[in-house]
Amino acid sequence: MKSRALVVACALCVGSGNAEAAEASLDAMPLAGEKVRIDGLLKEWRGRMTRLSQSVKGAPTRVEGMVGYDDSYVYVAIDARDKKIARTAAAGSGEDHATLYLGFPDARGKVVTRRIELFPGEPGNVAGAVKVDGRAVAGAQLVEAPQKAGGVTFEAKVPWSALPESRLVRVGLRAALRYTDASAPGRVVSVVASSQATSGAALPLLPLEAEQGLQALLKQKRISTRAQHFAAGNVAGDGMLENVAVYGGFLTIAGPKYRGGKQFFHGDLGALSVPRLELVDFDGDGRDEILLVRRLGSKDKHRDVLEVRKVGSDDVPNVLFSHEIAIVTKDGRVENEVKIERSGKRPSIVVSQGSANGFEPDSYAEPRAGDMPPTLLPWESVISRSYSWDGSAFSKSDEKTGTPSVKPKAKPAAGPPPPPPPRPPSADEMQDRLYALYRKDRGVGKKPPRFDFVTNVAGDGSMERVLVHDKDIVVFGKGYRGGTSFAFITVGVADSKDILDVTARDLTGDGMAEVIVRGVLHAKASKELGGDIVDRYALFVYKATEGGVARIFAAETGRALGENRILGSVAFLPAPKGVRIELRPGRAVGWSEKSYPFPPDTTAAGGLEPLLLPWSGASPRAYAFNGNQFVGP
Repeated sequence: MKSRALVVACALCVGSGNAEAAEASLDAMPLAGEKVRIDGLLKEWRGRMTRLSQSVKGAPTRVEGMVGYDDSYVYVAIDARDKKIARTAAAGSGEDHATLYLGFPDARGKVVTRRIELFPGEPGNVAGAVKVDGRAVAGAQLVEAPQKAGGVTFEAKVPWSALPESRLVRVGLRAALRYTDASAPGRVVSVVASSQATSGAALPLLPLEAEQGLQALLKQKRISTRAQHFAAGNVAGDGMLENVAVYGGFLTIAGPKYRGGKQFFHGDLGALSVPRLELVDFDGDGRDEILLVRRLGSKDKHRDVLEVRKVGSDDVPNVLFSHEIAIVTKDGRVENEVKIERSGKRPSIVVSQGSANGFEPDSYAEPRAGDMPPTLLPWESVISRSYSWDGSAFSKSDEKTGTPSVKPKAKPAAGPPPPPPPRPPSADEMQDRLYALYRKDRGVGKKPPRFDFVTNVAGDGSMERVLVHDKDIVVFGKGYRGGTSFAFITVGVADSKDILDVTARDLTGDGMAEVIVRGVLHAKASKELGGDIVDRYALFVYKATEGGVARIFAAETGRALGENRILGSVAFLPAPKGVRIELRPGRAVGWSEKSYPFPPDTTAAGGLEPLLLPWSGASPRAYAFNGNQFVGP
């Protein structure tokens, strides 16, 4: 076996500078599969032992030590230049002995420390002894071997079962080793240690095999071995805690059973930074999901994306849910608040309007997210949305609307005034009888709408009510069609959950709002691509007239297959009348130009304007309203 030199650093380490650097780190040798013979001779302990160089008391005695482990035991080896062993049958603290302080972090970051005392025996007089927190340990073993040159070597093994925390935690461990030298029982003359610390988070790390490999990789990539974020939880479903951490732009997972305890996960998040990391069991299966926020872009221009990832059967944390929560540019910033509510059966993610400044609704032209719910803007009526696990996916479980906190500035009287921002309907605007007629005709029953707001989308300037039931967009109002009829159109998605977001805004410049829908279409890939499901993210724009509701624009804004995806973007740019819709090349995650498996679309595919690929070199494509629909160049 080969010993490994370790670096002691992580988010939980305390202190820094010369004092910490002077302390020696311990090697945790993996001994699984090795035939370990407890005979005191240290033959199995090949490699460098750690010098206990910290003098705690008296003139330092030369002592070296190592720590090893397998699935059943913790092992300790000591080589002490102690010419006389001072021992009694009582095995008291004032006698010759080694002490291993072993710290176990819990899911909240608190470190519980166990004190393992190892008393070498005096041949022919008193036997060796092992204690944990002052009590003898059943199943432990210690054997000493006096050396001809003076001194003693001894080995010990302690069952993990004697350390209660080890049942769940064998990762992120902390440890220090010290040796107490007595000239006679009760007369301590020297104490040396690998670290001055004896408890808690002050103890240096004791990385096990997978963690050692992670430390080596970080050093190879010249990434700081101090984690920006750290959390412990059961993410792999093996009954033990894993360490989940962010180093630089990498998400990492390591655990005693995860990937056999010998390997770790590291994945490039492709982010400028990661402002948030925590573990939450959203689906109630006893395993934690990983919630994180990725900051994409640059310091002065970026977007924050909230993600929930779950470790699958392939031991890879796959994305279950994404939501854009912040947009920052030189012109302004919008930052949503994210809270985890645990009042229901399962925890919910609540995204709500937070802080905003700089942006104005009349001049705002930032692209909207195409493959996830977008940032909630302060001039929209949606105040907050909640998402929870419905048994198969994250879905919207609640939505609160209200008066927008930011209103458009008054414009000179040139052209029609803009429609009011979407808001919840008043009692007078509910038009219960007409709504009941729709429910009866379409067989909706008592099922509530997924989206429900009022704004001026057609007619004489009065408010219309806009609902989304299942896959239907429904429009009716007191001034619409004489207040006696409704109109609807069915969005061409497979399931109501594929309608991800609905809002309204005047895009044509006629003073009436168009209904903007963001959805996802699913198609089965070819056999060559494994037959997996391809997700096509799309933006749809609908216009209501007295004649009904019609689609006036549709474009593909993203595509995903497994973990690979293309993320396009859409911008609404001010035009002499209304806006221009501009499609822009985005970025790729996983795919490259060579590995992208689909031929580039040059014309509308399935009624959708084509997705612009990041390597195509294509300029943004603009679409203007011609009186009937948005058309491109």
